[in-house]
Amino acid sequence: MRINRKAVALVVVAALGMGAPVASAQSGDTVSAAYLRGQDLETRDQYDSAAAAYRQALAQTPTSLTAMLGLERVYAQLGRSDSLLPLLDSAIARQPRLTALRAAQMRTLRSLGDRAGMQRAYERWRHDVPHDSAPYQEYARMLIEDGYTAQADTVLQEGESDAGGGRGFAYEVAQLDAAMGKWEPSARAWRQAVADNSYLADAAVFALFPTPMATRDAVRRALAAPPVSTPPLKVLGALELAWGAPREGWTALHVLRPDSATLVAWVDFARRAEQANAWLVARDALVAADQADPTPGYLVRAANDALAGGDAAGAASLAARAETDLDSAAAATTALPVHLRALSTLGRPADGAKLLAAYAGVLSSDEQAQYARLLAWGWVRVGDLDHARQALAASGGGDDAASGWIALYQGDLAGARSQLHAQGDPAGDVLAVIALLDRTRATKSAPLGNAYLTLARGDTAAAAADFAAAAPALSDAGSLLIATSARLYTAHGDAPQAIAAWKTIVDSLPQSPEAPEADLEWARILRRTKQTPEAIARLEHLIITYPESALVPQARRELELARQTVPSTS
Repeated sequence: MRINRKAVALVVVAALGMGAPVASAQSGDTVSAAYLRGQDLETRDQYDSAAAAYRQALAQTPTSLTAMLGLERVYAQLGRSDSLLPLLDSAIARQPRLTALRAAQMRTLRSLGDRAGMQRAYERWRHDVPHDSAPYQEYARMLIEDGYTAQADTVLQEGESDAGGGRGFAYEVAQLDAAMGKWEPSARAWRQAVADNSYLADAAVFALFPTPMATRDAVRRALAAPPVSTPPLKVLGALELAWGAPREGWTALHVLRPDSATLVAWVDFARRAEQANAWLVARDALVAADQADPTPGYLVRAANDALAGGDAAGAASLAARAETDLDSAAAATTALPVHLRALSTLGRPADGAKLLAAYAGVLSSDEQAQYARLLAWGWVRVGDLDHARQALAASGGGDDAASGWIALYQGDLAGARSQLHAQGDPAGDVLAVIALLDRTRATKSAPLGNAYLTLARGDTAAAAADFAAAAPALSDAGSLLIATSARLYTAHGDAPQAIAAWKTIVDSLPQSPEAPEADLEWARILRRTKQTPEAIARLEHLIITYPESALVPQARRELELARQTVPSTS
C-alpha cells in the first residue's frame, strides 16, 4: 500500500470535517528538527533514514500526529507497517480520543490484512470513547470499501443505537446502500449527507452513477424531494449529465431560488456541461447565472457555448449583451471574437465589418489582422470572393483554409487541394472537399468551383444540378459528384431528382464506391414514399451485389422493417 503525504493530509482534513478532536492535539505538537529531517529524507525516497528520524521525533513527542503519519507512510513503503502498531498503541494510550491516531491504527491493521485485529481495535475505540460516532464511521467505511457490506450494516446499526440516531451516519449509510444496490434508499441517504456536508457531492455522483435505468426515476424523486435544496439538486444535475441527459439535469437545477449557493451550483453545472460537450445546456445555465448576478464573463462564456452548440444567432446576441457591460478594451479581447465568429457563421460579414470598424481604435495591428481573418471566413461562406480577398489581404493573407476555399470557388483544384490539405485539424466540410479533391487528378474545373460557390450562396437545388453537370468532365470523381448531387436533392426535398441521381450510379457506375450507398438511399426514399416492394428489391440488390459493403448491416435492418410493413397474403 503506497501512502503519500497528500493522501494522509486529506485523511486529517476529513477527520476534522467529521468533528474529530485533532486541532487541539496538533496545536501542542512541536515540529522538531527530527521531524523536519524525516520529511526531507522521505521526499528523497530515503525511507530507512526517514523512518529513523520520525522515530526520533516520536521519542521526543510520543503523540506527535505529524511524525506518526510520516512514519506510517515510510513504513508502508518499506513493507514494515507492523512495526508501527506498538507506537500507535502507546500514543493511543496517552491520547485515546485522538481520532486520527485511531484511524491510523485501523488503516495499518487493514493493510496487514488483520481483520480480527481491526474488529478488536474498533471494539476498544468504541469502549474508550462511548457515544462517539467516529469509530462506527471509520470502521464502516473500511468494511464497505472492502466489500463486507453485511458487517458494515451491523456496525452502522450499532452506531445509530449508541451515538444518538442515524443523521450522523448518512454518508456511511448512503455508501452502504449503494454498495448493496439499494439505489433509492442510497439516494435518500445521500440527500441528507450532502445537505449536511456539500463537499460530498462528487462522492454522491460517483456512488449513484451505476444506478440501473429502471431505478433512476426513483433516485431522481429522492434527490428532488421537498423541501428543495441546492446540494441534492446539484448532485442530480451532475448525475443527469453523467447519464447522458444534460437537459434533464438543467431542468432539475433551474427551479432553485437564485441565491449565492444556487449561483455556485449553476456555474459548476455549466462547467460540467462544457466538459460533456453539452454546449446549449451550459449556455442556459450561464445565462441564468448572469440573470442572478449580472456578470459579463458569464455572457461571454455563454456566447462561446452557444456557438459551439450550433446556435450562432444566440451567440451573437449574447456577445452583444456582454459588450454593453464591458469597456471597449475588455470587450475587444473577450466578447468581440465570438461575436465576429457568430456573424461570420450566420453569413453576415457586412455586419461584422461594421462591428470591427467600431472597435478599430482599441485594437492592435495583430488583433486587427486576426479579426479580419474571421471576416474573411464570413465572406467565403456567402461566396463573396472579392470581399473575402480584401479581408485576407487586410489580415496578411495567412489563412490557408480561407484561401483554399477561394481557390476552390475559382475552379483552381490544385491550389485548393494544397491549401486545404495544410490544415492540421480540418472541419467536416473541409474533409468532404478534400475527399473529393483526392478522387480526381484534375487541376482545374470551373464547373465544380461554380457548384461549390452556388452551394455557399444558399441555392441548394441549383448546386445539386451543378454538381451533376460537373461529373462528366471529372470521370475519376464522377460517382462522388453525382452522389453529392443526390444528397443535395434529398436535403432539398426533391425525391424524384434524388432517385434519378442514385439510379444513374447504380445503373451506370455499379463498381464505384458510391454504388452501395446509392442502393441504400434509393431504397430509403422508396420506403418514405410508401413504395415498399420496390424498396425491398433495392435492399436485396445491395445485400446480394455488395456483400462486403459496410452498409449491409444497415440494409438488413431496413429490409426487416420494410418486410414488416408488407401485408400478409395468408
